[in-house]
Amino acid sequence: MSIGEIKAALNEANYLLEQGKTKIAGVGTALEDVSALLLSTLHDSQRTEAAQARKAIADAVREVKLSLRAIATAQDSGNGYRKVLG
Repeated sequence: MSIGEIKAALNEANYLLEQGKTKIAGVGTALEDVSALLLSTLHDSQRTEAAQARKAIADAVREVKLSLRAIATAQDSGNGYRKVLG
């Protein structure tokens, strides 16, 4: 694989990561809305199911944040490697 092909692959990867980041950020926004509604609905409930729902929504929010962080790290690594290639 030539340097030009590597650069093209890195550019494509960065583009795809950016698309993924946009989609996941959109999911995160919708999840925040759902989370607010869910938490306000279940705030006083002591039922096991309510506790499970609160935990599940918190886990989902955390996963979105972790995914966005992983994408940013991948993009930073790819951009650094591209700089090294010139």
